[in-house]
Amino acid sequence: MTLFEQRPIRPMLSTAGDPFDSEEYIFEPKWDGLRTILFLHNEKLEFQNRNLRDVTPWYPELQEVKDQIRAKSTIIDGEIVILTKKGLPSFHQLQPRFGITNLREAQTLARSTPATFVPFDLLHLNGKDTTNLPLLQRKQMLKTIIHEGPYLLYSEHVTSKGKRFYKLAKAKGFEGVVAKHIDSTYTPGLRSTQWIKLKSTETLDCLVVGYTAGEGTRSPTFGSLVLAGYDDKGKLVHLGNVGGGFNNQELQLIKEKLVKLERKTPAIEGEVKSNSAIVWVKPTIVCEVEYGSMTDDRKLRFPRFQRVRTDLDPKTIQF
Repeated sequence: MTLFEQRPIRPMLSTAGDPFDSEEYIFEPKWDGLRTILFLHNEKLEFQNRNLRDVTPWYPELQEVKDQIRAKSTIIDGEIVILTKKGLPSFHQLQPRFGITNLREAQTLARSTPATFVPFDLLHLNGKDTTNLPLLQRKQMLKTIIHEGPYLLYSEHVTSKGKRFYKLAKAKGFEGVVAKHIDSTYTPGLRSTQWIKLKSTETLDCLVVGYTAGEGTRSPTFGSLVLAGYDDKGKLVHLGNVGGGFNNQELQLIKEKLVKLERKTPAIEGEVKSNSAIVWVKPTIVCEVEYGSMTDDRKLRFPRFQRVRTDLDPKTIQF
């Protein structure tokens, strides 16, 4: 059975770690966009996100990509991004595309803020599975079939000097760096220790299960979000509260969503300690939180809100 017959395909994922140097690793920028697998077969081009959803209609402009790939059939792992004038990915500008159903609206956004597909791994090429080949060989093969253009940008990498590349990437404005072992094979759905996401702080995707009232200038919105995630037994566990990192627009938009999701009882089990009354909500909002460390009782230390993740399925939020 070929990979085309096994569709949809879950992407291979990374673990977290600190910046390091190694001759056995390559280092790539961490693109802040929508993780996507591209399928090209018989001149039909499709895109699938990490939740196994067909997102092809969201990005009509990316149909141009099939003319920039020198292959009859291929499966490529990559990231859909919207680049700023400085060449940096903007997740904020990408978010309006998520879940779009109106073709005319999608075409309007495609003209005003065109998306770019950034390929970084090759899973299948012209009838042959490449997932068992070493990473460097896969990337060499990928580069030979890519013809960069307005909607296609190959993800370059460096070897060995991970610490220096990390500093340069952060200074330029990238979210971080991903380190990958040069001999790593590609296992769909695996969170591999041979792929390492390098960040100065940890981030975690959490479910919002409640909120506390705001005070002062934040009285119209909220004080903090009550966070949770599913443990390895499928139990929804409290991870702490986050009250910092929001801008005014985020405060208002999130509050509007929270009001519509209110419920009388908590979705999590056990007691939640809080100095303020909690308004419980249905656990459907996913947010990315930056934090310093996690305590022994599984609470986030120094959490700071980063963004709402509308591209993630709430049922998959584990820690």
